[in-house]
Amino acid sequence: MKILTPRNNKNYYDYLTGIYGVDEKVVYDRRQFTVLARLDSLFFSYFRMENDAPKKEIRTWERVGRRCKWVTKYVAREFHCMLEVGLKWYFFRVDRYLDDSNNICLDWEVIETKKIAKSQRLGEAPLTFFSAYAAYSFLRTDKLDIRVHKKDAIPNPILIGTPITSLIPPQEIFQDLSNYISSLNDIEIIDTRSDVQKAESAGFDRKTSFRNIK
Repeated sequence: MKILTPRNNKNYYDYLTGIYGVDEKVVYDRRQFTVLARLDSLFFSYFRMENDAPKKEIRTWERVGRRCKWVTKYVAREFHCMLEVGLKWYFFRVDRYLDDSNNICLDWEVIETKKIAKSQRLGEAPLTFFSAYAAYSFLRTDKLDIRVHKKDAIPNPILIGTPITSLIPPQEIFQDLSNYISSLNDIEIIDTRSDVQKAESAGFDRKTSFRNIK
């Protein structure tokens, strides 16, 4: 895969072009990009924002072993986001809170990955970052449903400096992008000709080729 990007704005998987080689037919145009780590965002910023607070202590009734009992937990503000890489979705949960020294902490976790079809893609770029929100099913309260905010899509994000680089191997991102961009060159051609037209194109004469000549 060949990656088009301005100088000094490489991503953490770019070095793999020197290992896998550059395919001139598979081109990722990343000249218009956003560096996520520089955003004033709840997902990436380590500066204090309104509503930043330490974890809260809560009491919850849970099953422990064979019995249910009250358990004390410490919970943080929880956020969700998604990274669309080619034909794959990566869903994340992010806990944002203040530690004992009032420093911002961001705990990231991959909670789900999902392969998708081209018709399910949400972003216009091969790589897109979305903020998201979580909801629980009315029928199954333990079923988490993640939905993205399409209007907040960030195309061609630079991931360096974010926790994402420690959660998704660079080889995986590179291959997901390369496979998807390669598939865009595969144009399906459907032959709509009739059987007679196919025969004539193969050199057969419609009047004489299929008769019993005596």
